[in-house]
Amino acid sequence: MNRLSLGYLSLVVAAFMIGLGNIWKFPALIIQYGLGALLVYLLFVAMIIPLIAVALESTKHRRYELLEYYFKEYGRPAFALLFLLFNMLLISYYSIVGGWTVTSLFIKNVTASLVGNMLGLLLVFIVLILVLIRGKEKTLDVMVVSVGLFFLALIISGIGIYAHLPNKSAVGGILSGIFTWKGLSLRMIRDMAIQAAYSLSLGMGFYLVLGEFLPDTMSGVKLATFGAVLDTVASLLSTLGIAMILAVDPTIPVQGTALLFRGLPSVMLNILHLPILLYLLSFAVFLAAISSMIPIGETMVRIYINLTNISREKTVPAILGAGLILGIVNIFGMNLGIDTITILDGAVSTFVLFGGIIAAWAVIEHRDYIPESLRNASYPGIIIVGILGIYSLYQMFVGRQYVSFLLLVGIIAMVLVVNDKVKSYLHAK
Repeated sequence: MNRLSLGYLSLVVAAFMIGLGNIWKFPALIIQYGLGALLVYLLFVAMIIPLIAVALESTKHRRYELLEYYFKEYGRPAFALLFLLFNMLLISYYSIVGGWTVTSLFIKNVTASLVGNMLGLLLVFIVLILVLIRGKEKTLDVMVVSVGLFFLALIISGIGIYAHLPNKSAVGGILSGIFTWKGLSLRMIRDMAIQAAYSLSLGMGFYLVLGEFLPDTMSGVKLATFGAVLDTVASLLSTLGIAMILAVDPTIPVQGTALLFRGLPSVMLNILHLPILLYLLSFAVFLAAISSMIPIGETMVRIYINLTNISREKTVPAILGAGLILGIVNIFGMNLGIDTITILDGAVSTFVLFGGIIAAWAVIEHRDYIPESLRNASYPGIIIVGILGIYSLYQMFVGRQYVSFLLLVGIIAMVLVVNDKVKSYLHAK
């Protein structure tokens, strides 16, 4: 397995990009807004790709670890700590949702089940620890295998479902209804811009981690583009799968977790009688969740090792153990009626947008190792994610998400305040 080939590294990038949002959020938006949404989405993807390419090129040319990069290049190691902390929050609740893809097969109403949440959370963290403790190269191998199995499972299950459809011609009608022109609106443009930023996994730090590993001849633009193409293909395949499910029962919910944990099982078990394909689809969704969490975990591990010089064997259990504890706190909060997932997601999703700008900081600082053409191409993306970040802050106030706002601002303020102390500590190492 050639870890330095474009094909291998494109699969790594795709594994990071592809997540649960590809499977339920993207199709729901396309169903709602139509063909115009797809075109707008592709436009924003094209505008955000340069930001990813800048992140890849930044550490590639300096061969720095993520923490080392911000410390030596800009004197801002706090930027790396922001990725560490917000990734920690992300993995604490995303692991719960990812675990539902398995536990929902044997626990009804799993999203409200204390036992189901605990089992799913533990399963995800066990997998993450087993993968991450083996080292960076093995981590990348697992990501490549996972995304390959994801596509294979998605395709096989899609073929199987189509073969058992009672009315195959209905799929064409559903698809034509989905991909029809429904006009343009500011709301649609906003939603698709946000979906593009989230789908490409902007602002989580992994592209900076990966860049340090790239060969000198590898184009960051080409790698980011290939990954984005695979990510979009995954979203379109998921939309096709949902169209087939709607052809069987057009009344099923397509918004959020209700699709996967109510609508899909109802069709697969009660109408098509295909439990094996339901298990295969659940396996594919689980792989999508895991393959996007592994690089988030890898980013946290690399930053912590670079900060403390503690061995990987000790760092992985410590970092993921902290994430597991946060996840357990989230579950008990949910059990007490506190929507902890929404609170954390509000803070993390807003940071991800600003994190995209931090990842492309070489453009802000006008560093000469970023080609001028790439630097110029990245400015529209920076403006877009900046506007989206400000809009997200505004929405926090409108939606009275004050806890999310305080969490976001509190973490950023705390980390920036300790920046000089972290610099002094790193100088003394």
